[in-house]
Amino acid sequence: MMTDKERRKIQIRNLAREVSEVLSRISQLHEQLSQVLVDLDEAAMAADYTALKKYRQLEGRLLSRLVDEERQRLIVSEELGDAIGLKIPSQIVIDDVVEMVPEALAVKLVALRDRIQGYAYALRAQNRLGELLTPHAFEHVEVFLSPGAQQLVGDEETDSPSSESFDSIDPFDRVDPSL
Repeated sequence: MMTDKERRKIQIRNLAREVSEVLSRISQLHEQLSQVLVDLDEAAMAADYTALKKYRQLEGRLLSRLVDEERQRLIVSEELGDAIGLKIPSQIVIDDVVEMVPEALAVKLVALRDRIQGYAYALRAQNRLGELLTPHAFEHVEVFLSPGAQQLVGDEETDSPSSESFDSIDPFDRVDPSL
């Protein structure tokens, strides 16, 4: 007959495996999402609106699946935290588990955690880059607006240096005099 300690050990191992499976799916979704974000940037630079729509829809589906997987991770992780005996089971972290599971599973959990953190840092950097570039993109678009449309934009952004009317911009200011 199995003791309570042995049952608990098996329960922890099974829940840790389940967490590992969920983290693996989350990692795969982050990898796919990273590629979609690169594709979105490329489509935006090429002004390919069909591709933009396609990638935005794909991004939405991936994000929805990520939310579902995160919900599952929260449920299973809390069960694992409870099985381990944490005071607040929902605040479990991978380091709480690694000493209680077989080494191969512990290594896999740590690797998955590190991979997902890497995706999170890359996503943060990619979003930050987009935040920095977006205002400049609109300034470049403004150059191609008709003089009347530029005047409308200029009225909305009177304190912006790029809100000058088209007529007041000397096109030769940007020409290299050595040409």
